[in-house]
Amino acid sequence: MLPVSEELKEKLKKLNQSLRALYPEEAFDERKIRERLQKVGTFHQIDKWPDGELRDFLQGGALIGVDGSVNSIKGSQMRTLSVFQALAKGTRGEEKWAADVYTPLLEEEAGDGQAAREAKKRGTLLSQLELKVAREAVLEWEPRVVLMDGSLLHFWIDDAESWERLARLAEEKGTLMIGISEEIGTRGLVRELFPEYSAWSDRDLLYGVLKPGEAFEWEGWSPAGSQMWKMAFRSSRSPQPIGLDGLMSQGKERLALVRLIYSLTPEQGRGIPFWLDIVDNQVRVTNPLVETMVEQYIDADLRHRLLSMKRSDRMI
Repeated sequence: MLPVSEELKEKLKKLNQSLRALYPEEAFDERKIRERLQKVGTFHQIDKWPDGELRDFLQGGALIGVDGSVNSIKGSQMRTLSVFQALAKGTRGEEKWAADVYTPLLEEEAGDGQAAREAKKRGTLLSQLELKVAREAVLEWEPRVVLMDGSLLHFWIDDAESWERLARLAEEKGTLMIGISEEIGTRGLVRELFPEYSAWSDRDLLYGVLKPGEAFEWEGWSPAGSQMWKMAFRSSRSPQPIGLDGLMSQGKERLALVRLIYSLTPEQGRGIPFWLDIVDNQVRVTNPLVETMVEQYIDADLRHRLLSMKRSDRMI
C-alpha cells in the first residue's frame, strides 16, 4: 500500500461521519419514498419491444444517435487549447460530422470569473455542434428517431434559438426526439418531497427505488416555456436511473420512446442505449488525439511558448 499520513486517515473517517449525517440509512426507505412519489407523479412499467414490433415502430426510418466530445491540452487556466467534435450516426451507416477549436489565448485580458466563463463557453460550443449535426441529419435523412446524448433541456438552455429550429424541423419531418442523460442533476423533487434533506439530489432520492423497466414521471421537472416532458427511468440492472426528456408536442409517443430506449439498452450495462455508446466511442476526443493534432498543426515554437507547462518536464 502507498504511504499515507495518519492525519489523512482520520480526516477521511470524519468525512465519512459527516456524509452519514447528511445521508442517514433510515432515510432511504424505498417503501416510504415510493409512497411519497405516488402523491406527486406517475409510475410507468415498461416492456421491451419484440423485434417485429420494433421494426413496425421505426416505420422503415433510420435511428440516429447524436453525441459530442471536447478535450483540452493540459495547461494553466488561460493557456489551454480545446478540441471539439460532434457526430450524428445512423443505423444505416449515415454520418454527419462537425468540429471546432477554441483557446482563450485569442480572447481579451482575463478578469474575475474567467474560468467559469470559459467552461460555459466550451459547453455552449459543444451543444451548438451537436445541434448542427442533428439538424443536418433530420433535414437530409428524415429519420424516425433521434437519440441525443444529454438532456434536451440542456440544449434549450445552451442555445435556445438553435434548439427551437431543430425542434420545429423534427416536428415538420415527423422525427421523434429524445434526450438521454446519464446523470440526473436536478433537486426539485427532493425539495418537493423531502425538504428536510436539502443536501440530496433527485438522483440520490431515486437511486435503487425504481425497478428495472420502471419509469417515473413528474411535471415539476419541466420548466415553464421548455415545452418538454421528462422522466426518470431505470433501463438496466444498475440501481441508478437515467433521465429522459422529449418534445411535449410528441408527448403521445413518449412511452413508446421509453420502450425503445429500454429495448436498445444492455441489461448489464450502465443504462445508456448501446447505439449511443457506439457513437460516443467514435466521436470521443482522447488525450492522445488532442496531443497528436496539436503537435501536427501548431508550430513548435508557439506550442512551447504558449501551451507547455513546467510540470510536464518533471523528472519523476
